[in-house]
Amino acid sequence: MSEIEVRNLSKTFTQKDLKVDALKDININIEKGDIYGIIGMSGAGKSTLVRCLNYLEKPSDGQVFVEGQELGALSEKELRAARMKIAMIFQSFNLLQQKNAVDNITFPLLIQGKKKKEARERAKELLQTVGLSDKAKSYPSQLSGGQQQRVAIARALACDPHILLCDEATSALDPQTTEQILGLLKQINQEMGITIVIITHQMSVIQKICNRVAIIENGVLVEEGQVVDIFNHPKSRAARELILRDAQGGLPGESAMVDEITEGKKIRIVFSENSAFEPVIANMILQFGQPVNILRADTRNVGGVAKGAMILQLPTDREVRLKMEDYLRERGLEIEEVY
Repeated sequence: MSEIEVRNLSKTFTQKDLKVDALKDININIEKGDIYGIIGMSGAGKSTLVRCLNYLEKPSDGQVFVEGQELGALSEKELRAARMKIAMIFQSFNLLQQKNAVDNITFPLLIQGKKKKEARERAKELLQTVGLSDKAKSYPSQLSGGQQQRVAIARALACDPHILLCDEATSALDPQTTEQILGLLKQINQEMGITIVIITHQMSVIQKICNRVAIIENGVLVEEGQVVDIFNHPKSRAARELILRDAQGGLPGESAMVDEITEGKKIRIVFSENSAFEPVIANMILQFGQPVNILRADTRNVGGVAKGAMILQLPTDREVRLKMEDYLRERGLEIEEVY
């Protein structure tokens, strides 16, 4: 049984005479213990979707099931109880500025009715889990962004949730700190078995930590599947755009340069572990005696595996192009056309 199941979910916002379809007929399944990504550009509807997963936003149509319970069929009291097992962290951390780190973590436990001594002991345990035992008495203003997010994660874990929703949780952090926070989330997933849902606009985040991903564009689910499969062969325009234009995937303006080149055929190739040891491109140029333009090349961490990718401009001669593509496939490379 899925930990989270979304069936035919739609969400429409109405203001005066204006109707906005934020989500349209979304269907996804998130397995227990998974790290699942939901990605899209700004305004795609991904944050609305994640808020529907705990019914902070009630869908206009469709159903959300969490651990087999349909949230829309629950009473307010039952819904509050169900939400106790669904924690959430945000881009802006949302810490109480007047409380120190240990008190921020203690706060939700006291609301739950825990005794103060028991709550503080639990808070100190969680500070150790997130690597901030020495910051128990520090206030948010005395902590870095990464440290504040660690406190927010510890606070989210205080009530022993089964599900952790992360809404752009690393967007305000620098790349090194983002790497550390993602490592912490992966550790929490592995050691505690918590299902994690990550909302982001950064494909690099999805590639580093998620097993499966849903791609949202203009409120529509345009592609869903294993992260490695989508990286190798993105089927939707949105997926290709996110992969090619990822903020960590090249210099500013590089993608625009690739788009502007119209002569010849552009293909994207992905290197497997075996093909990475052979100078495939150099050997291909020597064999066919035709130049090949490397428009872009990078290496990504996809699910813990290094994946090399290139965008090539092949010769204009169709027969030569086809032979080159066959040559690359025979050597184990994944190939797709760049539009």
